[in-house]
Amino acid sequence: MGFGALQPMHLLLILAIVLVVFGAGKLGQIGGALGKSVKEFKENVGDDEEEQHRLAASQEVKPVKAEVVKTETRAAAPVATVERPTEKLRREEI
Repeated sequence: MGFGALQPMHLLLILAIVLVVFGAGKLGQIGGALGKSVKEFKENVGDDEEEQHRLAASQEVKPVKAEVVKTETRAAAPVATVERPTEKLRREEI
């Protein structure tokens, strides 16, 4: 057995120490509060999932009617170009 393994005897010892520290009455209250908290948590998580399902179901997909729009076609205008003297380009490249 490894050093980290909890054996039944270890668990009984821990339970005895907890009983001495908190007492039997207090342990019942702690257990009840813990159970109540877990129950509320599960309900809230379930509510969120149900709400998401309801929202997804309520959003209906509506068909979109496509309309054809006729536009005028025009010839493309020529793009303006700037010409540089070749001598100037050669100086910049060097």
